[in-house]
This record gives sequence, structure tokens and C-alpha cells, in this order.
Amino acid sequence: MADISNNGQRGHRANQLAPAPVIKGTPFPLTIALPGEASALDFTVTRITHACVLLRWGDCAILTDPWFSQKPLYHHGESLPLSVDDLPTLSAVFSSMNHYDHFDIATFSGYRDLSVPLVTIKGSRQAAMAKGVGFTKVHELAGWASLTIGDVTFHAIPANRFASNTFRYEQAYVIQASGSTILFCAHYLKEHALAQVKARFPKIDLALLGINGLRIKPLMGRQMSMDPVDAARLCAELRVPVCVPIHYAFNGGWFSSTFLLSHKGTPEQFSEAVRRVSSATSVVTLSPGQPLRLVSPVKLSAEVDLALHAAVTLIP
Repeated sequence: MADISNNGQRGHRANQLAPAPVIKGTPFPLTIALPGEASALDFTVTRITHACVLLRWGDCAILTDPWFSQKPLYHHGESLPLSVDDLPTLSAVFSSMNHYDHFDIATFSGYRDLSVPLVTIKGSRQAAMAKGVGFTKVHELAGWASLTIGDVTFHAIPANRFASNTFRYEQAYVIQASGSTILFCAHYLKEHALAQVKARFPKIDLALLGINGLRIKPLMGRQMSMDPVDAARLCAELRVPVCVPIHYAFNGGWFSSTFLLSHKGTPEQFSEAVRRVSSATSVVTLSPGQPLRLVSPVKLSAEVDLALHAAVTLIP
């Protein structure tokens, strides 16, 4: 039986925000063996909503682009699997831009530990916003700079340097930990950045890519995030073995859809585009809260052998 609840609020903007609907359950976990022989490779990715994702390596947990509340013109388009209070102990949090749906810092200030390290974009308002609601360990990372927190290294990618106005400060990230390399790109990875990523990180184990093809209607339909074909081509260029689509369920309501934004890309369209242009990539569309474990064939084989041995010993 699902437990339906709402998350609490704290922070100077909390009175403008409404709790997002939360449906707690136990989605079926998935496991994929990644190509290669690195026996230490073992991590789990859980999509929470939009570009908010939980990455885990054992006891290490990283949260991306926190967004746990709603307001007019900003709705998740799906129920969340947990609230801020339900989050595990986090090793670090990072954000790809200071838009509310990628940096809901007022609601996230309800997290139980305000000393959790926050990785923000240098030059943006994020650091001041985070410190303003009580966070004490705020790091500002410029494009192509790197930062190591514990066992995890963050590489900031200036994903969209030609963007203007409120999209000016936008970064993708390459995250490395325990022998794994993950690419996170919530909006766009333009050609200049893509070439650098390909040269610096020849092996990407997992990509988390925005796919909704966000366009701004008052700006003559200017495209601000990848659509399914763009994301599929990126997978082909970087030879990505596994991709989890993100940033596609957002719903701004009828006014936004009519006058402000177009965002039509879907996981189904992305899967079809990948089939055509990047057949070596496996697309895994995750329900909110559904964990996907990625592990090396060597480690998975050993675990299967151990499980079979244990099963056999139970047979009289």
C-alpha cells in the first residue's frame, strides 16, 4: 500500500512554494552489467524527478539539481518518491543552473544537515542563495574546473556558453567515483563543450541527459535544451553504453504551454532516436524512485555464482 504524504518547507521563500505530492513505494530495482573488466565498478542511480537524481556508491550519496516543491508555472508532472526529510545522508549536492526547478534551495534548506557540501556555479547567484538559507559549505565551481569531495570528483562543463539572460549560468558535470564516470547534462551540451568532454573523458559509463527540447516561445522558439535526437547524437558521439533520460515530465500548465514554453520531447521518442543513431546505447527510462544498479560483468558474475551456490545448498 503506497504511503501518500507531503514534504515540509523551510526558508525565506517557503511561503511562495507548495509541497510536491509524494507517493512512497518500492519500485522494482534494475541491474545492468556495463562493458569492461573493471571489477570495482558498482553504483546506483535513482531518478527522483526532472533533473533531480540520486547517485550512490556504497555509503556515498550525491544529489543533483534539488527540486521538491511546486509553484505556479512550475509543476513536476509526476509524483515524487520521497521528500527532503526522506533523503539519505548526503555526501554532496550539486546544481546545473539557478533556475528554481534545478535549485529549489528554499525547500532544500529543510534538509537535516546544512553543512552538506553544495557545489554551485561560479559567477551565479547560487552561492549567495545557499548561504542565505543557512548552508555553510558552499563551493563555487567555474567551467572546466574540478573539485574533489571525499571520494567523488566533480568536473564542471560550461555546457552552453552562448546562452543569454537567465540561462547564462549553466553547467553540465562529469562525476567520477570508484572507477565510474558519469555525465550529467540537464539542458544542453553544445559542440565546443562536447568536443572537450570527448577528449578529456574517453570512457563514459552512464549519461543522464535532458531530452524535452525546451524552447522559449517569446524568443522565436529558441531551443534551450536537447531534444530526443540531440541527446541520441550525443550518445553516439561519446559512445555512451547506458543513458537514463531526465528533464521531460515538467508541466507548466496551460498558460505556460500556450504562451511561454514548448517542451515536447519524451522518453519514447528518445529511445527511438537512439535506436536509429546510437544502437550501442541502452536507454533505461526510470520511474521516480526506481533504482538502477550498474556493475561490471566480473562483479555481477561473482554475485550470481554466489547466489546460485547458496540456493543449491538449501536444496535437500
